[in-house]
Amino acid sequence: MSIIKKKTKVTLNEDEIRATRVLNTTSSMAENMINLWNNGWDSIWDAPDPATVLVELGTDAGEVFALNENVIAFFGSSLTGRRQEDLDAITAKVLAKPATTTHPDGTVTIDPV
Repeated sequence: MSIIKKKTKVTLNEDEIRATRVLNTTSSMAENMINLWNNGWDSIWDAPDPATVLVELGTDAGEVFALNENVIAFFGSSLTGRRQEDLDAITAKVLAKPATTTHPDGTVTIDPV
């Protein structure tokens, strides 16, 4: 179609606008959650020395790790079959993580090999 030919503008009704907003928001939320999780995970495990990052997290590390487990479980139930490639990449990162110990005070250390 030529750019000089008049284009018909489609006018959406209120329900169509709201439905489109819901679809876009839900998609963006999933994308943002995946990106944020990757940023947090990589901030620890792609560091030159992850153990020093865990030291800096201090007694908050245990809560970070506990919340992370909840997010990973959520991803497993929500992304399966929908964003399988993202879930597979997340799962691969989780499986590659070294063993850690969460101490009673909330600190986390990497287990000796």
